This record gives sequence, structure tokens and C-alpha cells, in this order.
Amino acid sequence: MDHIEVNQASCKEVSKSQTIRLVDVFFIAPFLLYVGYKATGINNTEKMVLILIALATFYYNGKNYLKTKQ
Repeated sequence: MDHIEVNQASCKEVSKSQTIRLVDVFFIAPFLLYVGYKATGINNTEKMVLILIALATFYYNGKNYLKTKQ
């Protein structure tokens, strides 16, 4: 019986992680890209850092979402 409870808990955790990954891919990464592209009052290095963080977020979370989905 303990094995079933552990599996159910694991499934819930994976489901939550997947939801967060989708939020990162569809909301956080695009928002960071937008801010990096449109921001004023920051220098080009700061803009590039925002864009790189956005791309890394998109890649890392998108890759892990697809890997976990299999």
C-alpha cells in the first residue's frame, strides 16, 4: 500500500513541475525576451543578459517538459 501512495505523490509532484515548466516556457521566457528587447534605461549588456536568460529558460524548461512527458 505504501508503494501506491508514493506513486500517487510522485505523480502529483511531476504534474506540478510540468505546469511550472509550461508557465516558464509560455509566459516567463517571452516576458523576459520582451523586456530585454523593449527596455529603456539599461545598457546593451543588461539587455543581452535578459535575452540570454529568456532563451535559457525556454530551452531548459521546454527540453525538460518534453523529456518528462515521455
